[in-house]
Amino acid sequence: MIDLYKLPPEGLRLNGTTEQVELEGGVSMRDLTWSVFALASSGDVFLEVKGQALWQGTCSRCLAPLDRPLTVESQFLGSKDAELVGRGSHTLGTQDLDVVFLPEDRLDEAELVREQFELQAPMHPLCAEDCKGLCPTCGKNWNKGPCHCRPEADLVPSALNRALTKALAGIKLDPES
Repeated sequence: MIDLYKLPPEGLRLNGTTEQVELEGGVSMRDLTWSVFALASSGDVFLEVKGQALWQGTCSRCLAPLDRPLTVESQFLGSKDAELVGRGSHTLGTQDLDVVFLPEDRLDEAELVREQFELQAPMHPLCAEDCKGLCPTCGKNWNKGPCHCRPEADLVPSALNRALTKALAGIKLDPES
C-alpha cells in the first residue's frame, strides 16, 4: 500500500512481479513485471506505471488460443480536487496528463497495476489480421480449410424472403411515366 500523502520528496518507486492474474472472460496475464512511481505534486500525486506481461486469451473470430506480449506505460495525476478531476486533464511541466479521482489516502499498488494492464488488454484480439473465423453452421475453423456446409447464397430463402421476392417480381416499372 502506498500512503499518497506521506511520500518522500524524491518520490516512491516500487517494483514487483506477479505470476498470474485472472481477468474477466477466461482471460489471464502471466509473468507480470512492473514498476510504480508516485511523486507528490502540489497536493496531488503524479503516478507512473510501467510493466510487461504475457496476455493469454482466445482469438475473437476463431477461438484459437493466443499468447500476446503486453506492455504498459501510463502516467497520470491523481487528485481529490473535484474541479481538476472534472476537467479530465492537467499540464504538469511540459506533459499533458489525464486526471483520475483518488478518494482514499492509500493506494493499493497491486490493484493499480492490474487495472493498468487490463486497460491495455486487447478488446477483440485476432490470431491473424486475415482470420476467417468459424462456420456459423457447423463451427469448423475456416483457417484450417473449408467445411462441407452449403454457402448462404445456396440456402433456401425464408418465407418472408420468398414473399418479398414475389411482390417485387410483380412490380412493373414504367420509365416513361
